[in-house]
Amino acid sequence: MAKKYNSQETIESILAVSAKLFLEKGFDKTSIKDITVAAGISKGAIYHHFQSKDEILHAVTELQTQHVENMVKGWLAEMGSYTAREKLIALLHKNFSSQEAHYLDDVMASRIKSPEFVVSYMQDCVNKDSAFIAEIIKEGVADGSLSTEYPEECAEVFLLLLNIWCDPVVFQCDHAKLKQRLKFLQHVMKSIGMDILQEDLLEKISKLLQRLYSKEHTDE
Repeated sequence: MAKKYNSQETIESILAVSAKLFLEKGFDKTSIKDITVAAGISKGAIYHHFQSKDEILHAVTELQTQHVENMVKGWLAEMGSYTAREKLIALLHKNFSSQEAHYLDDVMASRIKSPEFVVSYMQDCVNKDSAFIAEIIKEGVADGSLSTEYPEECAEVFLLLLNIWCDPVVFQCDHAKLKQRLKFLQHVMKSIGMDILQEDLLEKISKLLQRLYSKEHTDE
């Protein structure tokens, strides 16, 4: 008896195989044929679920985003009686230490040169990710560990500066310039009542971002 077609299993297989190939070969060098061969399915099966390779990448990143969100919820659940400031510092440390959280960084580094991708990324920072940070900041204002009249704006500016301006793939810079930008971000956040970027955290962030600063990613 022929095995019954399982749509969800096929989608999961496509995404798992695609993520692996994107990391190993790079997004641009991975073809739809590569994905069909690795997944053991027909090209028609892929196009039944995804219209293009870009759509597959979008689905892969959405899956990764959901995974990271679940990790963050788990981290928060472990923090018990932490103040909001302590929560933000701990979350930043965990995020920049986690290989799982940055699983797709190398893939996204090649895509982030696209103006459309950068705009979309900035919109996500402001419209999606910042809401979560803003709620913790509001909690910090209430418990006295943070001090600002603009929790939502603080969250938005922090994420835009950290994820876009301090990303050497978007705004090219050498090691010294990157560290200077991070120090400036530390100064800005502290001056607006958001003293959450300690020296050891800056070093951790710098090391991760430097990994993205390579000849492969920055040469035109």
